[in-house]
Amino acid sequence: MFPATNVLKFAIMNEKCPHCDVQLEPEPGFYQGAMYVGYGITVAMITLIGLILYFLGDPSEWVYIGVVMACMVLIAPLNYRYSRIIYLYLFGGIKFDSRYAQ
Repeated sequence: MFPATNVLKFAIMNEKCPHCDVQLEPEPGFYQGAMYVGYGITVAMITLIGLILYFLGDPSEWVYIGVVMACMVLIAPLNYRYSRIIYLYLFGGIKFDSRYAQ
């Protein structure tokens, strides 16, 4: 789905699958719903980070805020890509075809 491995170009996406030629954006604005998947990933990460910090010694609020913000910035490219992949898998109507698996 994503040809670029450069972190700064994480938003570049193929229009069609290079293996099976399926359209990766079924309709304009299709990935608006992926924002909700990304939101879910973000909430799960914030909860996980908060629990880890709490059990490691319960630091001040500013440590929580700083660590969560740093982690969210670092995982933003992965969150963007995986939220789109998950959304396409769930609602895109595209099924796995073993003929194109490598």
